[in-house]
Amino acid sequence: MNRIKRLVLLLLFVSSTQLFSDNHVISYGMEGYQCNFQEGKDLNDVMKFVEESLNPHADKYWSAPYSGFVMTPFLRSEEIDFDFAWVGFTNNHKDLGIIQDSWFSEAAASTSEEWSNLSDCFSQGYYMAIEARTPTVPFVEGENTYFAVYSCSFKEGKSVKDLAESDKAWNEYNDKRGFTGGVWRWVPGAGTSNSFEGDFFLNVSYNSWEELGEYLDDSFWGKTPRPESILNCDKPRVYAANNARNRPFEVSEK
Repeated sequence: MNRIKRLVLLLLFVSSTQLFSDNHVISYGMEGYQCNFQEGKDLNDVMKFVEESLNPHADKYWSAPYSGFVMTPFLRSEEIDFDFAWVGFTNNHKDLGIIQDSWFSEAAASTSEEWSNLSDCFSQGYYMAIEARTPTVPFVEGENTYFAVYSCSFKEGKSVKDLAESDKAWNEYNDKRGFTGGVWRWVPGAGTSNSFEGDFFLNVSYNSWEELGEYLDDSFWGKTPRPESILNCDKPRVYAANNARNRPFEVSEK
């Protein structure tokens, strides 16, 4: 039932794009892994692999642009039971498929084996990433940003059709605060857990812990008038997100 619900929701996200005020939304194909380090390995080994092996291989063999982040849990509970996550973004899922085909090719065999010797990735799924707010500070390869990830569901009586108006109000609120980060909705697709009860994950990026703290203070004390939310969201998990690969690509506007 959850799988059918998410499929219907994804179709609604796609079919409702014409409802947005400027007649387009920005979307990306997205993949996500949850991984543990192999015995004797750590984050330094993963980052060295990306810099010295994965990126040179991708520069040579990946024919589609790709932006990837290594996410390490920081603010989390005991429910987060993995060492790190990898999330990657392409123009669309066709481009993601092109890269996936390349990863299973003979040319990638040694790089893939090296990755397997570093990490044990027990989950892998595809998502539709839909941008609600474009960050004013661009991501830079090799540098950290911070991702707050919420599980969210629409409140009773609210739906995808209410997102455009809601996004406009929240972007005005964030503009008043001088917020520099971005906001995305990650809609689960193939390979994701059927036990997920929400409608989507909400990802909010921050360029410093200070910026996150400022938001938390503002939210708690009500310093800046906030719009009414159309969502019920849980407490976020916050990750350090290193932009391990960042190759320019065109945004997909529908």
